[in-house]
Amino acid sequence: MIMTAGFVGLGHMGNPMARNLIKNQVKLLVYNRTKEKAFPLLKEGAEFVESPQELFQKTSILFSMVSNDEALKEVTLGPKGLLENEKPGSIHVSMSTVSPALIHDLRIQHQKKGITLLSEPVFGRPDAAKEQKLWICLGGESEAKNRVLPLLLFMGQKVFDFGETPEAANAVKLAGNFLILSNVEILSEAFAFIQKSGGNLAAFNTMIGEALLPSPIVKGYGKRVLDRDFKEGGFRMELGLKDINLLLQSADSARVPMPIATLLHNRLLSGIAKDRGYLDWSAIFFSAFEDAGLRDSSSTQ
Repeated sequence: MIMTAGFVGLGHMGNPMARNLIKNQVKLLVYNRTKEKAFPLLKEGAEFVESPQELFQKTSILFSMVSNDEALKEVTLGPKGLLENEKPGSIHVSMSTVSPALIHDLRIQHQKKGITLLSEPVFGRPDAAKEQKLWICLGGESEAKNRVLPLLLFMGQKVFDFGETPEAANAVKLAGNFLILSNVEILSEAFAFIQKSGGNLAAFNTMIGEALLPSPIVKGYGKRVLDRDFKEGGFRMELGLKDINLLLQSADSARVPMPIATLLHNRLLSGIAKDRGYLDWSAIFFSAFEDAGLRDSSSTQ
């Protein structure tokens, strides 16, 4: 049986995710503000619609992968948005990294239309999306989750269920990003200390990756920092700052002090002020080295 679904948002992440649905024989309807980004998918069998509103006219399951809260509100509540149609029983799967508060509010708006909102943010870069190796967080009503699970497995290697409340999945995503960047900060400070002490950074990175902190995050970002690989396939500082701001706002509402998150916010803000906003967020490494009086010629890139 051929499944039909919709997809909104065909950026660096959305495009390969949508392509994996097509590769797995899903009849896909797509929308993007810039139509040209959809052209490669149209050649592979996708059908373009002129507005998000049209999607629920043609399918009962759709995914959105947009850049921020404002973009999600626009495609959902804006003119010709998803909720301008009333199609009870439909499911909207938000896969964007947005605030838990927004997902809470949108869930209520969806319920008024008889539509279920699921939140399923992902961990992984565009290369992981292309290879169908995303880690997917899942939150929302069980029946709706069961309906979309086969489609999710076309886009990711594993799905983690965080219960019946969709915004819980967004809290997990923000907390996960915080942990990732915290590891980058710790690595950067340790690398600065080792370098000033005359140690071998490559040997140190191998040792901690194998013996002390054997995780894909430490190994991957340790190598990225050693190689000064801050451009290709990166998660830009501007996007990192957006996510840390969302975390701090949510933590403030929940009355949860997060002093390390504040430090990370300042690292990112400093990097952006130094015209590094286009670099991968792991380029906060430069700030740790600069604080230690170390100069890196690649910091001017």
